[in-house]
Amino acid sequence: MKKKFLKVTSFALAVILAFAGMYFVFDFKYLDSVFKMDMFYKQEENTVDVLVLGSSHAYQGVNTAVLWKEYGIAAYDLCGAAQPIYNSYYYLEEALKTQTPKAIILDLYTLHYDTDYSETSFAIKNTYGLKWSKTKIEAIKASFDSEQWGNQYFFSILQYHSRYNDLNKIDFYPYQANKAMYENHKGFYCYFYTKEINEADLSEVNYANVPTDKNVYYLNKIIELAESKNIPLIFIAIPFEAENYHEGFFNYAKVIAKAGNIPFYDFLTDYKDAVNIDYKTDFSDSQHLNYKGNTKLTRFLGEMLKENYNIPDNRGNEKYSSWEKDAQVYYNQLENHDTSQLTYFQAYTAAFSNERYKIIVTSSGYSKEELTNQQENTIDMFFKSIGISEEEYTAGGVWLFENGEKVYYNDCSKSSFSKAVELSRFDDAYIKPVEKQLDDGSAVITNGIFVNKEEQTKVRKGINVYIYDTFTQSTVDSVGYNFETGKLVQ
Repeated sequence: MKKKFLKVTSFALAVILAFAGMYFVFDFKYLDSVFKMDMFYKQEENTVDVLVLGSSHAYQGVNTAVLWKEYGIAAYDLCGAAQPIYNSYYYLEEALKTQTPKAIILDLYTLHYDTDYSETSFAIKNTYGLKWSKTKIEAIKASFDSEQWGNQYFFSILQYHSRYNDLNKIDFYPYQANKAMYENHKGFYCYFYTKEINEADLSEVNYANVPTDKNVYYLNKIIELAESKNIPLIFIAIPFEAENYHEGFFNYAKVIAKAGNIPFYDFLTDYKDAVNIDYKTDFSDSQHLNYKGNTKLTRFLGEMLKENYNIPDNRGNEKYSSWEKDAQVYYNQLENHDTSQLTYFQAYTAAFSNERYKIIVTSSGYSKEELTNQQENTIDMFFKSIGISEEEYTAGGVWLFENGEKVYYNDCSKSSFSKAVELSRFDDAYIKPVEKQLDDGSAVITNGIFVNKEEQTKVRKGINVYIYDTFTQSTVDSVGYNFETGKLVQ
């Protein structure tokens, strides 16, 4: 009997573990929504001093790293992609179960949404991160049209059948498959590229557009909940490629804000000059600020919060060490971006001392007669500054740098040469000789660099440099110095 009991118990345990594993793999892990809530639950109680609610405008516009690094403010962007006002309310209700922020910032971009239910994908994103509770049940009721869909969205497992073809490494590993980057995540996400967008003149918009009854109802519920907890509420409108009708909705909110004595920072109009957003350089797309824009806006918010609210500077407080670690993620990314923007070849030598980087260098052999004095000096200074002897670099070959040190060299004298390099758990580089055609029709053998089978070689005859960040697990840059032209190739 005892053996039978043990077998049954073991079998039941195995089934439970298998089901738990399946649930982990197939569960939604959207970085732009569900993951933010998952990580919010990991915050120590009553450590979030500023809670930011709203859409992607907010989690790409309010830079938690800058708030921490420059002001010591522990903020969390508890936002979601295209998050309607009603979902912001339920996020707030859930957040206040474990946190008592000293200020709540609400992004009002989605106040103009004119339907009572968002698209199914966004409804999933903005509800499935919540733990099971009355709050989650009410959030799902508010987010899905039960007359059309019934109650199928109460059970996330019913939605997993569509995920089989979408599974990737993120589904099998925790923390977005990069624990170093996301273990201390505070909800902020940033783009480092730039797109020029149109700036509308909204100064003449003197009318108010009334939101849907549902949006008005939940906006008032947010106000009432904040008041009941005696937590100051702040409205913001973050710059984007807006039109007059957007400002009409913000004007409606200004009436509500004035009546409730709620500060409203409309960075599209009233506070436009205070942040000095440049529509040519400060956006990543028509809807979102990039790293330049969100830094400007966040510095305004940081000064405003420190001046008007009793928010302590917690830098150096061990209890808040996760904010320091998370901020470093952003500044690592910023350093990578700055490296990728270098415009002259010798400047890349500074990257070789960065312990996060793995760097592959390949070079064609050459004779001094082929080069101008300037080209020869450039090559000589580059190689000597990274610790490579003249004997090595004149012969050409492949070098690998890790943790700021040269760890491998091969002159590639054998035609069968090849070298595999593990960049991270998920990324690999492969170096092998490839034949390239020159402009004069002749052929040259180049040591080609391939990362995950995609070629990163920039020049046929010259020096190729590939830089990989082991922390962000991403390519930083791939450049070449062309012996034929003496120019940097990016």
